[in-house]
Amino acid sequence: MSAKRSVHHLYKEDVVQLIFGAFAFGIPAAYTQEAWDLGAMLHPLNYLFLLLLSLLIIALAVFHTGYHIHTLRTFERLYLKRVISSYIVIILTCAIFLTLINRAPWFSEPFIALQRAIVIGVPATISGITADLIK
Repeated sequence: MSAKRSVHHLYKEDVVQLIFGAFAFGIPAAYTQEAWDLGAMLHPLNYLFLLLLSLLIIALAVFHTGYHIHTLRTFERLYLKRVISSYIVIILTCAIFLTLINRAPWFSEPFIALQRAIVIGVPATISGITADLIK
């Protein structure tokens, strides 16, 4: 029988890894005019699909790290919290950076600012969760 590995919440070091990982791919993408334009011109349904794609990437990566060997109760309690909190950290990192480079007009056009954060969040999610998985 295989012993169950320990499943944990999102700790400080995980948050730091997610932030640095999000900076690895997300920040270079945040400097491109194409990302800014995509953040303003796609259909609203596309942003929903991009958000779901990011969540799916995180969910698959986190599931692969050991959550698949635990009970459904552990899955419900910890897995979903881990996926959602990881995405929130990554998307906030993108949003803050876009704000710092003056590409997220939160007060004049908050919907466009959110759309840009979601677009930049896709590559940031890939690198952020990868950095978090590397221990």
